[in-house]
Amino acid sequence: MTHGYTLIEVIVVLVLIAIAAALVAPAFVTPRNPEAAIMAVIGQARALAIRRAEAMELRIEPSGAWRLDGAASQQTGRVATGTISPAPAAALTLIFSPLGSCASDVATASAAEPLRLDLLTCEAAP
Repeated sequence: MTHGYTLIEVIVVLVLIAIAAALVAPAFVTPRNPEAAIMAVIGQARALAIRRAEAMELRIEPSGAWRLDGAASQQTGRVATGTISPAPAAALTLIFSPLGSCASDVATASAAEPLRLDLLTCEAAP
C-alpha cells in the first residue's frame, strides 16, 4: 500500500487555494483611479438626497473621513459616515439638492476643481 495524495486530491486543493486567492486579492490592490473612491461617495450622497427628497451636505476631510448630513431639519443630523482611501489633498464640502444637482461651498471650492464635477449631475465631466 502506497502513501500519498492522489492527483484528484491535489487538484481540489489547488482549486480551493485559487478561489481563496481570488477572493482576497482585491483587498491588496490599490485602485487605478485615485478619485474613484471619492466619486463613489459623491454618487451615493446624490442618490440619497434624491431618495430622501432633502438637501444633503457631504464633508470629506483630508484624513479621508467623510460625513453626510441631512439639511432638512435639526433632528435629521448625521446620516452616514465613513472613510475613503486615498484621501483628498484638502477638505471638500458638497451640497446636494433633492433634484440631484450639487455645488461646492465657497470655502472648499478649490478642492473640488480637480474632480471636474458636472454640477447638474454630480458626475465627473468628460
